[in-house]
Amino acid sequence: MKTNFTGAAGTNMTVEERIASFRYYSRKDKEEERRFGVSTVLKLYDPWRIRKVLFTSDVDGSSRLLLGKEGVEKHVLPLLGNNLAHECATTAGGNVIIFDLDTRSEHRLVMKRWSTGSFVLTSNWVKEFVSRRGLEKHDEIGMYWDPFNSRFCFSLLTKFRRN
Repeated sequence: MKTNFTGAAGTNMTVEERIASFRYYSRKDKEEERRFGVSTVLKLYDPWRIRKVLFTSDVDGSSRLLLGKEGVEKHVLPLLGNNLAHECATTAGGNVIIFDLDTRSEHRLVMKRWSTGSFVLTSNWVKEFVSRRGLEKHDEIGMYWDPFNSRFCFSLLTKFRRN
C-alpha cells in the first residue's frame, strides 16, 4: 500500500517521490548560505563535553579514568568555582560528585591533575563505575559538568559489541 502526501503544488506524491524531492545542498548552496550568514542545517544540542572511548588502562587495576587536559580546562574548570577548581588542578585533587544518569545514582570521586598535565578521576573509579556498570575497553562514555547541581553527569554512550 502506498501512502500519498500532498506536495507543494497541491499534487499527490508517494512516500518515495516525497523523499526524492528533498533538497540536496550542493557546495555552492552551502557557500551561499555562509555568505548571507544563514543556515538551514538543523544542529541538535549535544551536552557531552567530554567523550572518551575507554582504553585498557581506564578499566584495569589502575583505578583511574584519564581525562584530556583540553576538555577539562575548557569545559569543566571554569564552571567549578574557584576553590574546587584550584583543588582539582593540583596533584592532591578535589572531591567531585558524579551522577550516573543511566542508573540515577550518585558517586564521589577525586579529580586531580596528573604530572603529565592531564586530569584523572580516582578513588573508587573501578568499583563505582567499571565493575558496577560492567565497563570494558572500547566502550564510549560521556561526561559534562552540571553547574546547577555542582556535579558531573555521566553516561555510557556506546557499549562495545564483540562479534
